[in-house]
Amino acid sequence: MIIDPDFGLSDPHPHGAQALYRAVIARSVLDLFSKVIPASEQDEAQLARREALYFLTREHGAWAESRRSLCDASGIDADDLRTNVLRVLGGREIVGADVRNTFGGIDAARELWAAEQTAPARAQEQRAKQQASTFAAPRRKVKASYSTIRSAVLPLLSEPRQFKDLIAATDGEYGDAAIRKVLSNALNKGEIVRNDENHSYVLAAA
Repeated sequence: MIIDPDFGLSDPHPHGAQALYRAVIARSVLDLFSKVIPASEQDEAQLARREALYFLTREHGAWAESRRSLCDASGIDADDLRTNVLRVLGGREIVGADVRNTFGGIDAARELWAAEQTAPARAQEQRAKQQASTFAAPRRKVKASYSTIRSAVLPLLSEPRQFKDLIAATDGEYGDAAIRKVLSNALNKGEIVRNDENHSYVLAAA
């Protein structure tokens, strides 16, 4: 098949349907390693090389099952074929063939294989960066409604408090202007009273 024309073959002289199946496998090998892939567009050529890589190298899944089925029908040992392809992708040279003309795309196949090998690590790194940016992103402060601020501030005045005490008690969440507005409206309605001597506020006596 590759490296040795009889490598992995239980019958080196196929005939009939078996010869047809072997031709399909040989086409996949050429799609992966040849320099010129018969496709009208470069994207199609790259897709053909990628699919050939999946078909010939995947250890599990649909591509692996397809390879095993086709190899069984053509009298080829599927595991030996995969091992042989991996050896070439790993750097072993193909002998006994016009490498420059027939297998001129070996470098491109090896680059694609290297990219596939590092893809999981790159994906994990990208997920880690996304998670880090999510945790590092500052929380957006949502503007509280007047009723929310009122409900938070007035119960605090069950005992006398100065303005700075209210800011501290609400962790500065609502801002000076919003709390002053609540106090002003409550004073106008007679809900609270203000001690001008110590500048404190307290709920009006019922």
